[in-house]
Amino acid sequence: MSNDTSRPARARSPEEKGQRRDDILRAAERLWAKTPHAELSMNQVAREAKLAKGTLYLYFDTKEEMFLSLLTEHLQAWLNRLTTLFDERRPTTPGEVADVLIASAQGYEELRRLLILLGTVLAHNEGLDLTMRFAREVRQMLQPVVERVPLPPEVTLRVLVHAYALSMGWQHATEETFATDFVRRQRDIAFLAPRFEPEFGLALRAVVERLAAEG
Repeated sequence: MSNDTSRPARARSPEEKGQRRDDILRAAERLWAKTPHAELSMNQVAREAKLAKGTLYLYFDTKEEMFLSLLTEHLQAWLNRLTTLFDERRPTTPGEVADVLIASAQGYEELRRLLILLGTVLAHNEGLDLTMRFAREVRQMLQPVVERVPLPPEVTLRVLVHAYALSMGWQHATEETFATDFVRRQRDIAFLAPRFEPEFGLALRAVVERLAAEG
């Protein structure tokens, strides 16, 4: 008996293949919002996308490759936003560079969650070839930003690495739980429930100023 919830196994045209790949990523994204990565299987993604499991492997060899593609998509969207902000504001001082980076972080919580996943799971489970390909792709994606920052390229790349590390750390430290609002209402322990934006901004601004001075 055929499964009427599944789509045809193969997409033919480049447009169809692109759409099928996007459907898979959107399905993974929806599931990941409510299912821990470790418990999420390719079979679940296939069902969510209404595809045969084997069809997923025409696009992604592993779950790690699929999530790296999802991360790359979100990272590119943020970098596009960051590049636009640099073009609009044209910062000339380290403080102004920090302001642009801080402003660009607003609304990208899902990217930060994916970066945490990269540091804790994906980087340990993917193969060397996939790791190197992803690293070189990220470096290429960063180049438009490097060209717009009024700092030496090597300093800019260090700033971006620190921004990455700080965003992961403060995202983890400010994850909302059922008790977060209650803790924030208690004056003696409210410091244990910080908010992402002010703390990330404080830390990143200090780092940018220090790295620029060293550079």
